[in-house]
Amino acid sequence: MALTYDQLAAGFEFPPGIFKLEAVRVTHFLRSVGDTSQVYQGSGLVPPMAIAAMAMTKLSETVGLPPGSIHTSQELSFSGMTRLDDTLTSYAKISRAQKRGKFHMIAVDFDVRDQSQKTVLTGKTSFMLPQAGEL
Repeated sequence: MALTYDQLAAGFEFPPGIFKLEAVRVTHFLRSVGDTSQVYQGSGLVPPMAIAAMAMTKLSETVGLPPGSIHTSQELSFSGMTRLDDTLTSYAKISRAQKRGKFHMIAVDFDVRDQSQKTVLTGKTSFMLPQAGEL
């Protein structure tokens, strides 16, 4: 069952999200963003933004955001190469949660590691969420 945003407070740690870099998912990502670069064709390398998208997908499976939510910012830092069939684990934690009038603002820090526990991606993403019943 997904958490609701009003259950989240600074310091809350989401359950780790585990995902495998499967060729079909990476190919789907490349097609979705229109990337026809030859860098990823047959090399076994995975585009860094595909990792970010998959990590955010895992996070979205854990928390339900209400209609009217706005993704306000995102910072990403990639620190390693990944290959097809790597298994990654995303760790996420609420670094800020505050209420301003009819809105909640949350910031989530995350860290994605490969199967040897080497960090391949760190980042922060922020959302502005309407108070329940305000839309």
